[in-house]
Amino acid sequence: MSTQLDQKTDEQRYQVCGLNLVSDVPLPELLRLPTRLTTTEPDLRIRLLGPIGARPIPHTWLMSTTLPTGEPWLCTAKVPGGYFLRFPQLADFFVDAAGQRIDCLDSATPPDETARHLLLDQVLPLALTLRCRTALHATAVQTPFGACAFMGSAGAGKSTLAASFLLAGYPALSDDCLALEEEDAQILAIPAYPGLRLWDDVLETFDIDQHQSQPVAHYTSKRRPILEERMRTFPETPQPLARLYSLVWMAEENQDCLAAPRIEPLSRQAGFMELLQFTFLLDPTDQTMLTRQFHFLSGVASRVPIRRLHLPNSFSALPAVREAILADLRNG
Repeated sequence: MSTQLDQKTDEQRYQVCGLNLVSDVPLPELLRLPTRLTTTEPDLRIRLLGPIGARPIPHTWLMSTTLPTGEPWLCTAKVPGGYFLRFPQLADFFVDAAGQRIDCLDSATPPDETARHLLLDQVLPLALTLRCRTALHATAVQTPFGACAFMGSAGAGKSTLAASFLLAGYPALSDDCLALEEEDAQILAIPAYPGLRLWDDVLETFDIDQHQSQPVAHYTSKRRPILEERMRTFPETPQPLARLYSLVWMAEENQDCLAAPRIEPLSRQAGFMELLQFTFLLDPTDQTMLTRQFHFLSGVASRVPIRRLHLPNSFSALPAVREAILADLRNG
């Protein structure tokens, strides 16, 4: 890794997605573990300092995903003791079979912020599935009516919409990884960490100066806003999930600058299919994992109303979208 990480540091302790973790390098994006819990056994150990020893390159891959440009993005494979995750030209990671350890294998020495981004926003969500957790490609915010989450593919506007809520005083719970759990027949949203990843034009729209943000990774212009006064309100305990919204852009021919957002209720079956589409999946060959996720998502679809949110393609519509969502939540 970079020179900054070549010097060994004391273990750092944090909390994320309901887990207590220790890391061999600082993870400034995460919340520090409360002092009263620092002597407890960690749920997850992370090693980003490398190299930690070579591992054999898999001959067979479980899954491969590509970027919209067609370039390879992530390849996953099952290996002795766990899983091998390769981000070509960036880094390799190993996740043990229990989801209790994540190692960066330091194949391409990415910059510090890139390694942390890959760990927190790409590898960790997949590792959660090994801990019998279900995680959605969703960004969540806390409202007076409960938590609500925005599902969607890359570029759907999840983080932008959450930023609109955050700047209006509603804390963000997660960004593109929402871990869920069931307790007393209620679905709970588990807070991840207090940060959003936004494009330059979004930062400009919200009047957030470059000096009030930090880079996400060296290969993207996205940045994380630093809004300390609002981050202090970050909820640290699971919140009841009141609503799930699947984001879609309005067809260009069906909107104008005055177009209003439209919220479409989905049936339980249709909502379930949306959940399947936006669920993190590490191992499609693990029938036990697939069965568990299927039953859990069925429970989510039966307990949490799921809507399709049709968005006007304009930043100026964000206040109207926010008010429409709050009205929908208010009406139960």
